[in-house]
Amino acid sequence: MGIWQQAIISGFSLGSFYVLLAMGFSLIFGVTHAFNLAHGELIVLAGYLAYALWHFWHIPFYWTLPVCILLLPVATLGLHWLLRRLPAPFELNSLVVTFGLAIMLQNLFLAFFSADFRLIMLPAAPVLDFPDLSIMVTANQALLVSLSLAATGLVHLFLHRTFLGKALRATIQNREGAALAGIRVGQMQLIAFGVGGTLIGLAGPLFASNMYLYPAGGMEATLIAIIITITAGVGRTRSLLLGGWLLGLAESLAVLLIGTSWRELISAGILLAILLWRPEGISSRKTGIT
Repeated sequence: MGIWQQAIISGFSLGSFYVLLAMGFSLIFGVTHAFNLAHGELIVLAGYLAYALWHFWHIPFYWTLPVCILLLPVATLGLHWLLRRLPAPFELNSLVVTFGLAIMLQNLFLAFFSADFRLIMLPAAPVLDFPDLSIMVTANQALLVSLSLAATGLVHLFLHRTFLGKALRATIQNREGAALAGIRVGQMQLIAFGVGGTLIGLAGPLFASNMYLYPAGGMEATLIAIIITITAGVGRTRSLLLGGWLLGLAESLAVLLIGTSWRELISAGILLAILLWRPEGISSRKTGIT
C-alpha cells in the first residue's frame, strides 16, 4: 500500500467530512449575515442526540441520521427566532448572543453527558482494496465522500434550479436589491435556517462517529466551518467541496510529513493566507454565485 496514495485518500475523505460541517454555516451566514459561533455546538448537539439513540435505545447508527435531520431544524429555527429580536448592530450582537449560546450548550452537555469522550462505533464493514493502485478505501471513507457529494449536489440544484433557491442566491448577493425586486428577505432567512439545520442534522451523527464527542468539541467544528466558508466564498456550494478537499489534503499531508501536532497550525495558516491574498474566496467571480 502506497503511503502517499493513502494519505491523499484520507485527505479527500477528511475534506468531504469538513464540507458537511461547513455547508450549513455557509448558507445561513450568506443569507442572514449572522456569524453563528454556536454552529459547532449545534453539530455536537446532533452528535449527542445520535449517540443517545445509538447507546441507550440501541437504534442502528444509520437510522439516527434521519432523526437528526428532522429534529435539528427545530433548533436552528429557534435560533432564528432569537436572532430576529436582536437590535442593531445585528452582526455584532449575533456574535455576542451565539457565543453565549455556545457556552450554555457546552455546560448542558457537561451536565448531561459529563466530560468523558464518547464515540459511536460503527459496525465492521468491508474495505475496498485496489492493489494495482496501492490504495484501499474504508466503508466509512466511502460514506463520507458519497454523502458530501450528494449533499453538495442537492444544495446546488436547489439554489440553481428552483425558484426559492434562486431567491436565496439573490438574497446572498444583495439583500437590499432582492427586497426591491419583491423577494421576501425575512422568508428567505427562515428557509436558510431550515435548510442549514437539515445540513447540521446530517453532520452531527457523522461527527459523533468520526471525531470524539465532548462538551467543548464544537469549537473545532466552528473553526473548520469558518475556514472553509472563507476559503470557498460565501454561498458558493461547489467551491465548498474544493475548499474542504484542500484543507483535508493539507492536514493529511502535514500529519504524514511533520506530525499530528502541526495539523491545527496548518489550518490556521490556510485561513491567514486566504484572508491576506484572496479574502473573497478561492474561486470568486465578479458576478454570480457558484
